Amino acid sequence: YNNSLYVNTGTYAEPNWEELDLARDVTSNDNVGQVDVTSRRTARVGMMADGYGLRKIGWKADMLVPAAGETNEAYSAIESARIGRLPVDILHVEGGVLTTDGLPATRAVCGVFGGEKGEPLNGASTRKYDLSFIQNSDQDVPLFGTTDDGDFVPAS
Repeated sequence: YNNSLYVNTGTYAEPNWEELDLARDVTSNDNVGQVDVTSRRTARVGMMADGYGLRKIGWKADMLVPAAGETNEAYSAIESARIGRLPVDILHVEGGVLTTDGLPATRAVCGVFGGEKGEPLNGASTRKYDLSFIQNSDQDVPLFGTTDDGDFVPAS
């Protein structure tokens, strides 16, 4: 894998990034919505028209559930936020890990949605999370930047 996903277990001002190291599959979402802007003018010529909608940023993570007696700080932070309906601060690093300098990264305060638990007959239990940017008091929009000396540096 080439990308890393982290959850902040510290404060927004002084983050402590814990890698979601139990994540098996991670999908990044940076989508622009599609809106129907058909008008009578376009309809007269038999055409529908689309316009650009709102942008949505987030990640989907399929994570292993820690075995009985095991602890994992990142998993606990995500699961506690899901149960408590609390936001989490997420950092996505593209092309490597946080300690590699100069990599593109995105920081977003997200809601933790989903939590579907899979218990296969022959395999480890998993949970599927949808981490989507939400309205919050720390951040108006997701921040884009780079990694530097194990930290996230927002673009200026």
